[in-house]
Amino acid sequence: MFKVIPMARHQPPGGRGAIRRPEIIHFVGVGALVALAGAVWIAPTRGAAAQSVTFKATEFRYEPKEGSAHAGEIVFVVKNDGAIGHNFIIQDAANKKVAEVAIVDPGTTAQVRATMAPGTFAILCTLPGHREAGMVATLVVLP
Repeated sequence: MFKVIPMARHQPPGGRGAIRRPEIIHFVGVGALVALAGAVWIAPTRGAAAQSVTFKATEFRYEPKEGSAHAGEIVFVVKNDGAIGHNFIIQDAANKKVAEVAIVDPGTTAQVRATMAPGTFAILCTLPGHREAGMVATLVVLP
């Protein structure tokens, strides 16, 4: 805790009754600054809100055909406006799965959250025949 010390009263040199404690005031002032600086360094920081990218799934396509976002945490929103179920897979250039929604039923919306590095990613539906019918899109993740 901090102790409040009264400020010095100004009187002409040699005056009586002056309260002079500049070293104590200086010490307390520096201590307060150090305490505040420490609070700044140890205070938790809040990250930016996750970006959101929406894809609409229908027979047999994703809209948009190309989406983009900046690197970091991204929430992918997948809305199935089609008459049959679809899944949502994001793959990197090495065909490694980065994120997945197993199934999005007709008329429903699903979400998946992923931390993405810069690059180009494939979005596809891997249900039998869907990819071959053109149910693919591209995601470009910018720095």
